[in-house]
Amino acid sequence: MGAPRWLLAVGAAIVFAAFIWWWTTFGDMVRYGYLSWREAGQCLVRDSDICALAKVLCLGAHPRIVIAYWTSAFWIGLGVLSLSLVTSGRREAP
Repeated sequence: MGAPRWLLAVGAAIVFAAFIWWWTTFGDMVRYGYLSWREAGQCLVRDSDICALAKVLCLGAHPRIVIAYWTSAFWIGLGVLSLSLVTSGRREAP
């Protein structure tokens, strides 16, 4: 497996894990009407006061082993995916 494919797999896994982690943190907030889908979706990519409040509420509802979502996980995954696309493009160019 070449480096671009390996990076693609790792990046996709990180983004997928970030979505699961985000849903674990914010899913109940949406389900119970504390946040709208739009507000929760914004928490996937950036931090805000609403996201910070939801994280605090989430930690009260989940076991302490669940760590509140970290937006950089999503961006790191996208960065690795982008790197895989850049390196595959360079390798295939004549």
